[in-house]
Amino acid sequence: MDVLDTWLSQYNGLGRPAIPLGSKGEAGGAQLRLKYHPTPDTIAILHLVAVMRDGRPAIEVKSFAGPVAEASVEAGLWASAQLGRRP
Repeated sequence: MDVLDTWLSQYNGLGRPAIPLGSKGEAGGAQLRLKYHPTPDTIAILHLVAVMRDGRPAIEVKSFAGPVAEASVEAGLWASAQLGRRP
């Protein structure tokens, strides 16, 4: 996460995008979320989850967008399912 946080800080600082990027992660590194808010009440999330598929490491990726609460819950439920956790 340190490398990603540094990259995002540099990107947001140098590029000065109209909509800055943010990130969230999980201890242990199983999940990573890139996110931005197109408007104060909406969010776009690119969610990456490290998993094992057929005995091999893989990264599942899915995007979510919409009202903050709904998109965030949908992304969390999807990630939990990918990791074999109960919702």
